[in-house]
Amino acid sequence: MRPLTLLILAAASGWAAEEANGIIKRLTEAQKQNDSLAGEYTYAAETAYFTYDKAGHPNKDRSETHDIMFVEGISYSKLTARNGKPLETREAAKEEKKLQQTAEERRKQRQANLFHPSVNMASNDDLLALFDNRLVGEEEIRGRKAWVIESTPRPGHRPANDHERQVLSFRKKLWIDESDNVLVKTLDVVIGDHIFMKPGSMVAWEFSKIGEAAWLPVAGVVDAHLQFARFIKPYVRTEYANSRFQKFDVKSTITMGPPK
Repeated sequence: MRPLTLLILAAASGWAAEEANGIIKRLTEAQKQNDSLAGEYTYAAETAYFTYDKAGHPNKDRSETHDIMFVEGISYSKLTARNGKPLETREAAKEEKKLQQTAEERRKQRQANLFHPSVNMASNDDLLALFDNRLVGEEEIRGRKAWVIESTPRPGHRPANDHERQVLSFRKKLWIDESDNVLVKTLDVVIGDHIFMKPGSMVAWEFSKIGEAAWLPVAGVVDAHLQFARFIKPYVRTEYANSRFQKFDVKSTITMGPPK
């Protein structure tokens, strides 16, 4: 390959990396605002569980439906149905009791100032610090243009802790809405051996704009080959579908009566 060609390729690669990092920085700020808006919505989440037969075909084993709501201002998942059928009376009572106990525990924690904000374990800061990011093009998703960025662990970087070992076990692909600078779609593929999912496993999520305000997850898929210690499970598939989004004022959160 000629030197001039190498220089052109290097310049193009550098531009793609610089553009990708700039988009990720804008994504970081936009996601903070979006997460605040997304926290004002409740929705129904249906999860379907599959196992693969010897021919590699997924067979559905069961499904569960949860209502995602707010209890004492924090998101809570309440089981409401199995395999499309409402829970039997006894199990429904147990779920209601669990909800009441959670409300009381969270209320006590709030009074003791023990609440802490949640942490995104795979943050955009990790992408900028630990990954090589490249803008590889743009795609149209549901009528909206999105930047497409591929992120791979930085060669030669030695993980400083367990968090970095887990984060660097993935190769990532992001679709970022060009207008709102938020995630439209994500794909994470396992390439390392430092987590319970073996290489080749993948996690994908899709997001949609709800009520012209917040982007929320509407569909997800996990195809995973699991391993716990020396126990290896076959490939499993889990599908997620969220619906019935409703705006909810988190300041007027669900409470279950005064603490005892």
